[in-house]
Amino acid sequence: MRNSDSREARQLQRSERELIEQIEGTLELLQGKWKVYLVFLMARGVHRHCRLLECLPGASKKMMTDTLRTLERDGLVARRIFAEVPLRVEYSLTPLGWTITDPLMALAEWQEAHGEEAREARLRHRFDGVDVAEQRAAERLAAAREAARRRPTAAIAR
Repeated sequence: MRNSDSREARQLQRSERELIEQIEGTLELLQGKWKVYLVFLMARGVHRHCRLLECLPGASKKMMTDTLRTLERDGLVARRIFAEVPLRVEYSLTPLGWTITDPLMALAEWQEAHGEEAREARLRHRFDGVDVAEQRAAERLAAAREAARRRPTAAIAR
């Protein structure tokens, strides 16, 4: 391979790495049990804190508040506080938050088109009722036990 060819290959690898890092960065913004739920709910309008909490069965008030603060920190959500008694707080998507809704819809459409195929592939990877990952873990455990069983014998033989 010529020098220029290897340099082009490295540049391609760098651009691919950068693309992967961009995707991971975007996915990181949405990692967490309630973030996608909250973005989806806010895409339907401005919501009060208590109304959002009602829509998230199983979420604690603290967990939702922490998630909203993270979304706000990342620029996806805006919080508006009204000087009323009792205090009223409303959350809404920012213009940046709105830009993430199209990729989320694309993921939903992918799931609708291909989700069944993915589920079937998972089922095909089952081995005698045991998940392949579980089977491999059992094999590693058996190998470790065998190695541990042999160690004392090797020490005595010395």
